[in-house]
Amino acid sequence: MTRISPASPVRRETDAHYKGKPLVVELHPGFIVMGEKRKKHRVTIDYATVYETAWKIMARAEAAQRKTQKKRKRG
Repeated sequence: MTRISPASPVRRETDAHYKGKPLVVELHPGFIVMGEKRKKHRVTIDYATVYETAWKIMARAEAAQRKTQKKRKRG
């Protein structure tokens, strides 16, 4: 596993696209910087926010799954 140091953040172009342009991600020790390739505008997100958002997405998906299972049992 690559250790991320403040002196040398990891920067990668992803396979994900937004409006037809690939996304670029920079991993820093405490946060992530994301943006479109060849664009100056970047967004900074800390890891805690990413982690909490992922848990919220999982919780919503589980709730929707439980709801559909209840409907199937009734019908």
